Amino acid sequence: MKKLISSVFVAFLAISLMAQAPVMLKLNLEKGKVYKVKNTSKQVMQITAGGQQINMDVTSNNVVSYKVLKQENGVMDIEFKFDTIASKTTSPMMNKEMNSAKPAGNDPVEKIMNKMSSNTIVAKISTGGKFVDFVTFPQFKDNIMMVLDSIPAGKRDQAKTVADMLLKESAVKSMIEPIFAYLPEAAVKTGDTWETTYARSASGVSMITLNSYALKGVDKNVATISGKTEIESLPSTDPNAQMSQELKGSMTFEGTIDVVTGLALKNTAKGRIEGATTVKNNGQEMKMPMVIDSESETIMIK
Repeated sequence: MKKLISSVFVAFLAISLMAQAPVMLKLNLEKGKVYKVKNTSKQVMQITAGGQQINMDVTSNNVVSYKVLKQENGVMDIEFKFDTIASKTTSPMMNKEMNSAKPAGNDPVEKIMNKMSSNTIVAKISTGGKFVDFVTFPQFKDNIMMVLDSIPAGKRDQAKTVADMLLKESAVKSMIEPIFAYLPEAAVKTGDTWETTYARSASGVSMITLNSYALKGVDKNVATISGKTEIESLPSTDPNAQMSQELKGSMTFEGTIDVVTGLALKNTAKGRIEGATTVKNNGQEMKMPMVIDSESETIMIK
């Protein structure tokens, strides 16, 4: 009986120690192997303009593939390709769909997005998931800007304005940095928490995101995490900007990470952002209060 009790005690002790053993979550990717991540999201917007409430639904479906070209001193050169950048907007004013993976029509934006999907860009990413720098940003931008030559002269200036906004270095960085910005700087065990932060830029609006993570447990080399993201828009630095936003909100999320590769396997999030958009037109300003409810899912598909 004593031996049985002793064996049971040792077994429980071993399980307890295994549960508390720290894990080092970092990127351990195979050189040349193609990885793919897919993000789908839905945003339900309520915008008040001129005393009227306008409802707008925006769904998006984005796929990014990437592969490691080389690794040295804990920093990888990774080649990224924006395979699909798709969205569908539904509102009382308009319905619009866009898919960069499909042949572009006469819409200048479609042509630019299609060109983005047919080019690759190389960035340096640390094994800790930190964005370091771009390697080929100038070439990437130049290759896409060439599409302006195929756009009618009457629409070329407008297209260039859109292209400059979409292809700002900060905007392209925003499409890459969040892919890996979930890893802790040190080993963690069940119950430990950590934070990451980065800026996001899209449609001329910059936002700062503060992510708080907690490790819920590890089972069969899969780490389960949960947390919260605080989001706040940054003041515009462009004195000539025709639009500015003051937004603030939060999201809660749950996800899983492959301990062996350090890659996020799945992440689901839900949240709300509130604030206002200010539009300038001929010296006049119109402030439009808005509420955005969102849901998203990100999964590793290859």
